[in-house]
Amino acid sequence: LVAIGATVVAKPEDRRIAVDVPGWRPDLVGEIDLIEEVARLHGYGEFPSELRSYRVGSGADAPIERAVDHVRRGLVAEGLLEAVTLPVGPQEDEQSVALLNPLSSADAWLRRRLLPGLVRQAELNWARQSRDIRLFEIGTVFARSSRGADEERHAAGVVSGARVPAHWTAAEPPVWDEWDIKGLLETAVALANPDASVQVDGTAWIARHPDGTVVGWAGALEADSPPWAAPLYGFEVRIDPAPRPAPRFHPLPATPAAERVFALLLPDGLEVARVDEVLRRTGGALLESVEIVSQYRGDPVPAGHRSVAVRLIFRAPDRTLRDAEVDAAEQRLLGALRSELNLQRREAGAVPDVQE
Repeated sequence: LVAIGATVVAKPEDRRIAVDVPGWRPDLVGEIDLIEEVARLHGYGEFPSELRSYRVGSGADAPIERAVDHVRRGLVAEGLLEAVTLPVGPQEDEQSVALLNPLSSADAWLRRRLLPGLVRQAELNWARQSRDIRLFEIGTVFARSSRGADEERHAAGVVSGARVPAHWTAAEPPVWDEWDIKGLLETAVALANPDASVQVDGTAWIARHPDGTVVGWAGALEADSPPWAAPLYGFEVRIDPAPRPAPRFHPLPATPAAERVFALLLPDGLEVARVDEVLRRTGGALLESVEIVSQYRGDPVPAGHRSVAVRLIFRAPDRTLRDAEVDAAEQRLLGALRSELNLQRREAGAVPDVQE
């Protein structure tokens, strides 16, 4: 540091040195600048390429970073590959934030969403004759505000082509469809914004927070695709930085389960989620799980209604359930549906064996 004109005073009692930088070096404004000068004078090529031992920090990660790591691990477990794109692009709406010194006129705004960048990556894959695409990205999006710009962390993904690798047992592997992207959205919402619920929104799906805010979307995407490309689907969800509850592990059941399946006649204005909520709330200790099996529209179901099949699993952890216990629990649940939602059980065989 003396070689560059600095005045250096050793302070051995504090195990540090004080440096007075020369006035002709206005670029030396912080400690990191001095460290860079030491590295430059020592020679960047003199530093070893292998990692040395280091002291692990004891400070906890920020909540948003822990949430991001949780989401990243979950999406990788779904078989998606992470992409990193530039946080710039064309203007999307009036809330887009303009750059003062953009790289190009086409990318003169900070991104509002992650999906447009991932769509461009899908188009680049197609340009290189790659048909099967499964990408995700976790990054920051920006919106204009009174403070200048607000930032949020989002997770997004795009898929197209084969859903599973090719295998000799199948002539053509199945391709991604709208139901697959709905499943990916549900997985991403459970990872990134667990308080939100997935709902139908026209031909797509949205994730809505209990306060009514839309925090996620999934559906088909438009792209400049070649004729041989499969449809492109995508999802995007906002990451909630709130701490996640610790996972709880339960032992495998040691007693047999009892199953009950019945069909209900639901009017179109009644969501299946309301049925699921009533069953779980009134099921009691013996009800292990509730599953919506299928729904059917058509003859003989009246117009404006649909028949929904529900599967209930009952189990006691310490004994085998008797039929009378299961029957009583089932009748209690049917009574709750009748009193709260005015729903009746359909007779067996009243609905054809056709599902949606």
